[in-house]
Amino acid sequence: MKALDDILIGFFIFFAIERGVRLFSSAIVEPRLARRGASPKSIENWKIGTEMVFLLLCIFLVIKFRRSIAQINKN
Repeated sequence: MKALDDILIGFFIFFAIERGVRLFSSAIVEPRLARRGASPKSIENWKIGTEMVFLLLCIFLVIKFRRSIAQINKN
């Protein structure tokens, strides 16, 4: 059952990060670019780029703090 717990915790961490990044790009990036008069295609490109950068940053943070995450998973 431990493997299933590991998979579920990993999924929930990924899901929380991914939804947070999507919320940021929709709530912050899109309105700012729309106010500046950017084209819809440009806005979508910026949103995808921002999401990619944040997801890569989160990957590095998870790798850096994997021991702390493992301790949370042990409990």
